[in-house]
Amino acid sequence: MRNYVWLCLVVLALGCGGGSDASAPVAAVPLSINGPSRADTLKPAAASAPLQLDGKTDPVVEQLFQKAQQAAQAGRYAVAVEAISQAIGLNPGDFRLFRLRADIYSLIGEYANARADYSLAIRTEPGNAELRNIRGYFLMSRGLSKEAVADFDTALQLDPEFAAAWNNRGLVDLAKQDYEAAVTNFDRAVTIDDRYADALNNRGFTKFKMGQLPEALADLKRTVELMPGYATAWNNCGLVYMQQHKYALAVHAFSQASGLSPTDVRWLEHRREALKRDGRYEEAGADAEKIRWLNRLRQLTKQALSQPEVSSTWMDRASHLVDGAEYDAAIEDYSRVLTLNPANHEALCGRALVWLKKGNPQKAVSDCNESLIATPTASAFSIRGDAWFELARYDQAIQDFEAAHRFDETVAEAYRKRSDARRAEGNSVMADADRKKADSISAALNGKSKPVESGRAQLPFPE
Repeated sequence: MRNYVWLCLVVLALGCGGGSDASAPVAAVPLSINGPSRADTLKPAAASAPLQLDGKTDPVVEQLFQKAQQAAQAGRYAVAVEAISQAIGLNPGDFRLFRLRADIYSLIGEYANARADYSLAIRTEPGNAELRNIRGYFLMSRGLSKEAVADFDTALQLDPEFAAAWNNRGLVDLAKQDYEAAVTNFDRAVTIDDRYADALNNRGFTKFKMGQLPEALADLKRTVELMPGYATAWNNCGLVYMQQHKYALAVHAFSQASGLSPTDVRWLEHRREALKRDGRYEEAGADAEKIRWLNRLRQLTKQALSQPEVSSTWMDRASHLVDGAEYDAAIEDYSRVLTLNPANHEALCGRALVWLKKGNPQKAVSDCNESLIATPTASAFSIRGDAWFELARYDQAIQDFEAAHRFDETVAEAYRKRSDARRAEGNSVMADADRKKADSISAALNGKSKPVESGRAQLPFPE
């Protein structure tokens, strides 16, 4: 799961589909359909000519176009829309401008505006088959199958060898459960381009739905051979293996899908079922725990997105990420809290603890210093003590442990380490005192004697 969790924010923001019944893997319409994918929509078409005005390239319009692309890729959609709208005002005759703005509107859920801009792009370039296919894909994603088919058919009239349009036409048939027609259209796409992974995956999935398991598996294996990072195709392989009662192979396929898309609960639900059927109940239980953790993460992410200015929502999410050992994402969330409230000592302590877990005690010390300036707490002293211990600064570690009223084996070890250092310096008296203190703490922890009284109430060791 490492290094992927922050993507869950993007997934939720864009409205990714939900999970399926984990008790019996159920496949939906393949997710990786023709495109353009959301990422592709924010890239200029390779064949597009430079923007021109009065027969000359207009550098201002080009700069605005580039600015809009960069802003959209960075998630600054309002800036992107403003820039591309300015470009359209200067040159309303270039279809790329309308297409890009339509893509951005689609990303942020302004579907009426998106549809209008796709139509304006087509009006500007009526003979462009790609634009028809793009609008058809958009309409299909909105459930407008009849209108989508009209666009795909027009695209194919303009370019009968347009494999992507045949693939998308097949997806409409697949959604209607007209499997024979779907296979025919996917066949056309694969005949045009025998390395078209999406069409192969979709044909394989359709044959799976038709009960043609060997043929389905042949298509799906070819898909992952062409594109090893295709999570949906790996999942579909797993579904075929489940039908064939080849549960170990299904586990492998679902594991591949989960490794490629770690925040997608569906792959884990499918793997858990395969593990159960293979008699691997302990591993299935671990997947169940991970599924619960991911579902909670989705809830917390949704809350944080709905209240981005409320620091407590990011704190809750950061804490949950720490529980899942997603340290990089947790640091980002703690940093967001500190952007909202720079003196939040809980966020500073939380981030310091994560720095420690990541093996960066110096940064942990820095955050604890800030936290202690804001609000002196036992937690900040304790965490900073651990950081000093990792840095072999045992004097400072012991001072902070004392300030935190802390009493555990790490404290005893700090005294032992300082005892060794003092003995090496020739200070045997103080070394013996440290060793005696360390032994006293260890004995007390083992229930063999009472600890040396410090005269202060002991606080629980902070987690």
